[in-house]
Amino acid sequence: MSSEREPPDCRRAPEPVRAAVAATLLRLGRQRFSLSAAAQDGSVSRSTLYNWFGDKQSAVDAAFDYLAEQFVAMFAVAVQTEDTLAGQLGQAAVAISEHRRWADPLSLHTTDLIDLILDERGDDLMRQSVAFWAPLIRSAAQRGEVTGGIDADAAAEWILRALFSIELLPPIHVDLTNPDAVRTYFSTYILGGIAHD
Repeated sequence: MSSEREPPDCRRAPEPVRAAVAATLLRLGRQRFSLSAAAQDGSVSRSTLYNWFGDKQSAVDAAFDYLAEQFVAMFAVAVQTEDTLAGQLGQAAVAISEHRRWADPLSLHTTDLIDLILDERGDDLMRQSVAFWAPLIRSAAQRGEVTGGIDADAAAEWILRALFSIELLPPIHVDLTNPDAVRTYFSTYILGGIAHD
């Protein structure tokens, strides 16, 4: 019988625990992050976190994974009421622009959050986001909203680059505080970039 401890499965940790670990990472940063602080934030014992995550690095990795998942989940919530790609793009843009204005209770601006995720898990975030948008693009192609031979993955990457610009670049021609203006501007110009050959 082996006495080796089986590696923890971080994804089995309850959502509130994963959220607390992510919040602690955002509050303290990678260098100051500790399982003890995360345990306090999550109202659980340090040994409980050790059982879920194993060590500090695994907890940090799980926190970044959680943050990326939540960002993609934000898209899913934003687009669920829309039947067209134009509507979905507009709603996703509004969600990001609203997110941009939120004052985080941890005093971390959302732009800092995006920078952090992109620096640490940019590849994962892009892969998850492309996987989310590509089926929507294929459906739009079936409806005739975009050209039928479109590369859905490449178009999804274009969408993400445009949507991330809301967080990362200052506005000049669009009022990011006006949801109608955001919806119109981003749905028009993002869709314009993929709608025709």
